[in-house]
Amino acid sequence: MHRIALAAALSLAVSAPALAAASADEQALMDLENRISDAYLHGDTKTVEASLDERYTLTNSRGLVSHREDDLRELHAGDPKYTEFRTHDMQARIYGDTGIVIGVVSLKGTSGGKAFDADMRFTDTFVRANGAWKMVAAQVTRIEKP
Repeated sequence: MHRIALAAALSLAVSAPALAAASADEQALMDLENRISDAYLHGDTKTVEASLDERYTLTNSRGLVSHREDDLRELHAGDPKYTEFRTHDMQARIYGDTGIVIGVVSLKGTSGGKAFDADMRFTDTFVRANGAWKMVAAQVTRIEKP
């Protein structure tokens, strides 16, 4: 009986660091989400460029696919202009060197001279390469307001 308890205790002791590392990675991805959101809010093209993989794609709420270059072009042009770009209600999951973050992004601003105000449910996929996380794909779905 004592051997079973010892084996169980050793098993927990060995897995605890792995759980802590996963939690650190999950938090790192959610922190990165917040930095990316702040970069879009302030038109910080350097941060966005550094955070998005060269093959990044976004599937928007209308089902259209855009690319990293499209996001960077919009940031350079300043349209859309955000007054709010806030990620919240996030959860992250890690699968080796792949991470998924789901959550809500609240957006306000103007585009083409027209005001917008929307909440979007998002799923962002990240890959870790050379020790750094890069967003490789994103998908958003509009949350209809009552």
